[in-house]
Amino acid sequence: MLLSKNTFPLYTRESPTKLFSKNNFSSSFDKYKIVPSFKYEKRSMKNITFFSSPNNQHFSLKVVTNAPSIIMDDEKEIISQNANDGIGIVEFFEGKNILVTGGTGFLAKALIEKMLRTTPKINKIYILIRAKDKEAAFNRLKSEIIESKLFKCLEEIHGEYYKPFILNKLIPIVGNIYEPNLGMDIITSQQIAQQIDLIIDSAANTTFDERYDIALDANVNGPYQLMMFAKKCKNLKLLMHYSTAYANGEREGLILEKPFSMGESITKEKINSISPYTNFPSLHVDNEIDLISKLKNNITNNIGLEQIMKNLGVERAKLYGWQDTYTFTKAIGEMIINNMRDEIPILILRPSVITSSYKEPFPGWIQGYRVIDPSIFLYGKGELPAFYCDQDTDVDLIPVDVVVNATMAAIAKHGYMQSPQLNVYHLATTLVNPIAIHQLFDYCYEYFTLFPFVNSKGDKIEVKEMKYFDKISDFSNYIWEVLSKKHKVQDLSEKELLKIHMRFKRKVEFLNNFSKLYEPYGFYRGRFHTGNMRILMEEMSEEERKNFEIDASNINWKDYLTRIHISGVKKHVFEGKKLPM
Repeated sequence: MLLSKNTFPLYTRESPTKLFSKNNFSSSFDKYKIVPSFKYEKRSMKNITFFSSPNNQHFSLKVVTNAPSIIMDDEKEIISQNANDGIGIVEFFEGKNILVTGGTGFLAKALIEKMLRTTPKINKIYILIRAKDKEAAFNRLKSEIIESKLFKCLEEIHGEYYKPFILNKLIPIVGNIYEPNLGMDIITSQQIAQQIDLIIDSAANTTFDERYDIALDANVNGPYQLMMFAKKCKNLKLLMHYSTAYANGEREGLILEKPFSMGESITKEKINSISPYTNFPSLHVDNEIDLISKLKNNITNNIGLEQIMKNLGVERAKLYGWQDTYTFTKAIGEMIINNMRDEIPILILRPSVITSSYKEPFPGWIQGYRVIDPSIFLYGKGELPAFYCDQDTDVDLIPVDVVVNATMAAIAKHGYMQSPQLNVYHLATTLVNPIAIHQLFDYCYEYFTLFPFVNSKGDKIEVKEMKYFDKISDFSNYIWEVLSKKHKVQDLSEKELLKIHMRFKRKVEFLNNFSKLYEPYGFYRGRFHTGNMRILMEEMSEEERKNFEIDASNINWKDYLTRIHISGVKKHVFEGKKLPM
């Protein structure tokens, strides 16, 4: 999840409601909860044994269900016995042709680097890039990927052969995921459809409070167009889609790795759990598209349209039980994929808050000003003396290289299987290695005490221990108090006092809005079950666990944040640039 602005243009198209017609979808949940244990050969699976939870009987089936996996003690032993040969991660990627969307983004770029570094026998990686022509697409590939600091390790490995190697592997494709055929020309789309073995979908608009129409276009229409294209790919072994763990919305307690189906909503779940016969409107994307269309038709000019659309996204999200427009539309995007998949094998990965690299290709690499970073750096600059939250709430962090490793392992596992099913993985840490908000800021306090920022006058900025408030009014009052103490207002004229008052007011309003944006996460009451990730780790060989490390339980968060992450953001995001407010 990002806070940084990623704005995509809204493309007009004929009959948007027809695109998302209910007739295009079918939804069903499997009857039983089934936990698989796998035994692999290098390129094929020897057998699959399943356990049915209702009566604990054994079945031999060709496919597994969509239900979440919970590892029982007797199953752990079987998994361990079958894990000697590992998954065969490196072997799976050999000779594969892969289409990647969102390839210039933070996560996909890290994944591309890892695939090239650890599986050099991969055939081609086609990267869908928004550009006016092939030359512009190649220039973006060159500047944003090939010449990126992230690829320095790969360059050191190949030396003078680095550019020939990478230019042979990476193929820029002019396109747009929000258009039919992903915006590719007819000939290119046909060639790609015939060649690719795997689709990796990392394209998204990740702004929390994006305009509702733009967010739907990016996070819902994008997956729709991708699924339409995937059905043309005859050799497709797997489609992998990145979502977010927070697409689970305002659910509380232990949240299982369960797919979403069109029509369901969190509000409906809560109401039916209390009163099963109470009707609540089902969530259908065609209704949301109709709503936007009617609203736009009733607006005679574009004055205020942006704010209206922003407010609408938040209102619709809250109505159905999601925190914000981003998580709401990502959940609907998952519903689209589930209902359109037919026989296509689908893998949905839901990372929590992705942070800088823990180890690979080197510690601290990051691209962009991400979810936790605005809070950290505002605090370090002395601009955020308090935080509106429950200080004991866990913040779920996961380094990008752990996400990348889990991605490659899960792709290999389900790519070998090629079963027409949808599998969901939470890539999260609160159950295995939690860190509370107050711990996060305690570590930041230690860092900025040792390495303080310097203001424009050359003075070191002193930070104090963070204060926490669970009422926004108390938070606002405290900010006023801090500002008043920091800026002397004695012996000033009425005009000067008014000017300072207005500056204080703008500062408080900014921090209030900032805090409200993060409010759902500062009081979050859910924890993400990671049973599938645990099974994956058990199935990996010792060598795979070393080369594709996915166990985040041993991360020392204090060491990571103070030694790696904050320094990494300084270096890779703000080096040579002025820090934002």
